[in-house]
Amino acid sequence: EKHARNQQPMHKSKMRRWIYLSLLISVFCSSTFLCEAGRAPPKSQAPTGFCPKQTGAATATTGECMCHWQHEDGCVGSGCQYQMGLSWYHYSCEDCKCITEPKK
Repeated sequence: EKHARNQQPMHKSKMRRWIYLSLLISVFCSSTFLCEAGRAPPKSQAPTGFCPKQTGAATATTGECMCHWQHEDGCVGSGCQYQMGLSWYHYSCEDCKCITEPKK
């Protein structure tokens, strides 16, 4: 009876370790795939010339035009974005364009 009591906590301890290790491995493996899913494509699908160099800069992989004038009015069109101080649009927006900063 005394011997059986000593083995049970050891058995629970090993079981906890095995569960912890299994969870750790599964979290690591699943997070690796999630990180891969969030990556940009290796090459942009954007058509050439969708972002005029005078008013914006095209991103290398995501197909977006980052306007030189970083202002909420720096882009005009239905799909313009202004987030975190950046003005930009995606190549799929056909009526979007960056505008030059007005002279003061």
